[in-house]
Amino acid sequence: MDFQRTRDPQEANIQHLRDTASARVEGTSLRRVAREIGMSPTGLKKFLLGTAPYSPTLRRLRKWYLQYGGAHPGAVGEEEVGHALALLTQDLHPGARLQTTDQVLESLARGYDASGRERPRWVSELRTGYRAQRSA
Repeated sequence: MDFQRTRDPQEANIQHLRDTASARVEGTSLRRVAREIGMSPTGLKKFLLGTAPYSPTLRRLRKWYLQYGGAHPGAVGEEEVGHALALLTQDLHPGARLQTTDQVLESLARGYDASGRERPRWVSELRTGYRAQRSA
């Protein structure tokens, strides 16, 4: 994940939601994805074309993303996790956001270790990136 490029986590999150919804529409249908999100097909089409979502729509999109965004195995990579972390910590002060993100990643690392599964590469890559941001 490019930490310098995502200066505005809110905008990065919206674009990621848009990209994820677009990919899901390609794999299913506009109507089905609109129904999953809880919005009209016309509203979804406008969102996919670049219209900024209203706050209630953005909340529905975020909730939908948590349910459907990484639904298939192997779908979660560094970019998806980075956006999810930005989404989960967006209301925190920047310093607290970086610290909390590092703590979440540390918990994930311990979870993988405890389960005997190999840590995904994104755990260490994201931790390195967030730590570099904290020390900058």
